[in-house]
Amino acid sequence: MVRHSFPAASLDLPKTRWSTIRLHANVGQPSPHTKDLLILVIDADPSEQDAVIKEDITPRVALVAPQIEADVMESMVRNTKVCLLILFMLLICTCGRTISLQSKAESEAKALLTWKSTFMFSDANGSSPLWSWSPATSTCSSWSGIKCNAAGHMTQLMVPGAGITGTLDAFDFITFLALTSLNLSGNHLMGTIPANVSLLTSLTSLDLSNNNLTGGIPAALGTLHHLRVLLLRDNPLGGPIPGSLAKLGALQRLDLQAAHLVDKIPVELGHLGALTFLDLSRNNLSGGLPPSFPGMRKMREFYLSRNKLSGMIPPDLFTHWPKVTMFALHYNSFTGSIPREIGKATKLRLLSLHTNNLAGVIPVEIGSLVGLEMLDLEKNSLSGWIPASVGNLTLLVLMILSFNDLTGLVPSEVGSMSSLQGLDLSNNKLEGELPATISSLKNLHDLDFSNNKFTGTIPSIGSRKLISAAFGNNNFVGSFPQKFCQITSLEILDLSSNKLSGELPNCLWDLHDLLFLDLSSNALTGDFQSTGSANLSYLESLHLANNKFTGGFPTILKNCKKLVVLDIGENYFSGLIPSWIGSSLPSLRILRLRFNLFGGSIPSQLSQLSHLQLLDLASNHFTGPIHHLLANFSSMMKPQTEFNMSTSVHEEVLHLDEEIVYVDRINVNWKMKSYQFQGTIALMVGIDLSANSFSGEIPSEIANLQGTRFLNLSRNHLSGCIPENIGDLELLESLDCSWNELSGAIPSSISKLVFLSSLNLSNNHLSGEIPTGNQLQTLDDPSIYKNNSGLCGFPLSVACSNGSGTTETLDRSKKHDAEIETLYFYYSIIAGLGLGLWLWFGSLVLFRPWRSFLFCCVDRIQDRTMKGRRAFR
Repeated sequence: MVRHSFPAASLDLPKTRWSTIRLHANVGQPSPHTKDLLILVIDADPSEQDAVIKEDITPRVALVAPQIEADVMESMVRNTKVCLLILFMLLICTCGRTISLQSKAESEAKALLTWKSTFMFSDANGSSPLWSWSPATSTCSSWSGIKCNAAGHMTQLMVPGAGITGTLDAFDFITFLALTSLNLSGNHLMGTIPANVSLLTSLTSLDLSNNNLTGGIPAALGTLHHLRVLLLRDNPLGGPIPGSLAKLGALQRLDLQAAHLVDKIPVELGHLGALTFLDLSRNNLSGGLPPSFPGMRKMREFYLSRNKLSGMIPPDLFTHWPKVTMFALHYNSFTGSIPREIGKATKLRLLSLHTNNLAGVIPVEIGSLVGLEMLDLEKNSLSGWIPASVGNLTLLVLMILSFNDLTGLVPSEVGSMSSLQGLDLSNNKLEGELPATISSLKNLHDLDFSNNKFTGTIPSIGSRKLISAAFGNNNFVGSFPQKFCQITSLEILDLSSNKLSGELPNCLWDLHDLLFLDLSSNALTGDFQSTGSANLSYLESLHLANNKFTGGFPTILKNCKKLVVLDIGENYFSGLIPSWIGSSLPSLRILRLRFNLFGGSIPSQLSQLSHLQLLDLASNHFTGPIHHLLANFSSMMKPQTEFNMSTSVHEEVLHLDEEIVYVDRINVNWKMKSYQFQGTIALMVGIDLSANSFSGEIPSEIANLQGTRFLNLSRNHLSGCIPENIGDLELLESLDCSWNELSGAIPSSISKLVFLSSLNLSNNHLSGEIPTGNQLQTLDDPSIYKNNSGLCGFPLSVACSNGSGTTETLDRSKKHDAEIETLYFYYSIIAGLGLGLWLWFGSLVLFRPWRSFLFCCVDRIQDRTMKGRRAFR
């Protein structure tokens, strides 16, 4: 076999479309004139091919011997046929490949349309991007959320928030082998995540968050070795975290927040060396942090809050995670102390450990976290002093150390924290005077020093951005700080339960943004009547109770259209309740005026307060009837469903919306005792008119107030009968009508009050039989009815004269019970005898030997008797 070809260098080839094929010509023996034959198949016009052959090939062939020329020509003809055959095959392959690509694209489109046909869309107006999916348009260029590669394969399917309602069961995963990104978040997908999601072998990002997927996390996800992002948050998946996820060596972001996950965190997760983001918060995970976690050395953001995790915080986390910036373990049950090694995590920006069981001191090393922006350690059992090193945290925006057992003084270095916007040291055991350096904090928005043991005067506040300031329940002295008048941004101010004295400055009432003001339980004085008008149009809650204020009903409240809570009890206010109260305070829900010197009759306009749910006028000098009071209190006519009554303020902290919530608290005389209701005050509905000089009858309209939980009309001059329909107050728990001049019988409907647990009808002129039944049977204290000479029956020892008294009824009941017990005793004896006789005679009937033996015994006894008689004769 000899190769004949033309040297490639001898041909001047056009620079056009050439396909070169090297062939072999079998022409017998080699000839000295034989040369390598190069046959060129030109992908051009046939005329060009002929020209080349004639110009370059023919002259050379003519020079060879005739036999060789014939061989060569024969070889050329044969090889030309072969070349044409190969060219035809190449054309078939190329066309086949094109057809295959088109078929592949069509199969992907068909698979998506098949999946789409199973959907229900929540947006009826056609705004979903999936409405563009149509067989009449191009998948890669016209379908929303679809991206393809150069070969026409689908690589991205991104349709978040598309209003899809359906499942993944009909999704043909095997069709999308080139898919790298799949985002179906924010839809209404249901059912399970199919295990064949593992067929998406090219997938690098999978986002199924914010759906309704269930059935747990499939272990097959661990086979997606190219996966870098896995987001399954906000789904009720349930089940444990599969350890197979540790096989995702390329995984960088894992978000399983709020997925209803249970059990312990698998140790294998610590092998995810590429992981930079881990969020397992808002689940039901238990146990401790796996010891393998320090192996995730690239960790930057770590969120495990709101679980049931326990144990100690491993110190190695902070030594092995040099790049960690976010560290959140709040709302768990971690114990032990805060590791001193935390000072090595110098890139930390957020540290949230609140609501755990941490103890010990705040480590001094925390001052090394110079990049820290948020520090939240509240609701633990931390003790000791606040370290002075916190002064190094000049970038700190929010520091919350409340609800701990911290002691000592507040370090003056706090004044160096120039970026501080929120400072909360409330509910500790801190003492001494507050440092004057606090005035250097010019960016403060929220300040809370309440419920400590601070003394001295309230320091000057340098921030003009302050929104909320709380100094309540301490031992501060001095007068009201006039510096607060200059902080026009102030919305919440609490100076309650201190030892402040003196008069309030008039400028206080010019804080037009004020929502909540609590100055109660101090020694403040002054005549509100002299303060004139004020601009408090946004005020919602005002607490001035337990001071020494004088004057008439404060006229400064006339413009407080949004006032919800007004508590001015335990003062020396006097005069009449103004008639404008009904029209000027339309939003009022709580009115507390007890223990003042108010007098006169109650204005009828008070009944215009349709939102009023708690009215306390006790211990004043009010007179007149009360029938007009109870006509229009519509909020008392139905149960209150709102659980809380609070004042909230929104502000932006660290680019997030922070809500400052201040919960109202009210002292209420409840079931003959004084209680402070905080938080649940919104559920409290009632009226207290005790210790006044009201007269007349109790109006029957009072039964319309069916949401009322307590009613106190004691120590007045009310007369007449207790309304027959008093039993319609179904939610009533406390009723006190003592020390009045009520007469007649106690209505039998009172026994319908199934929630009644406190009752006092003593010191009246009531008569007749005391009703019984239901809840009244538990109220067996005779003092409830004492000093009512005409009452009889249980629980009094006085029997009713008509023989129908409850005492006699109870005695008869007891006797009847005793007779029944005696009767049952005799019945049991008779039944025992009958059973014994039946067993005896039954044995004689069933067992013949026993019967024969008995008859023999009887015969013997009879024979002996007869012999004895004969002998006697």
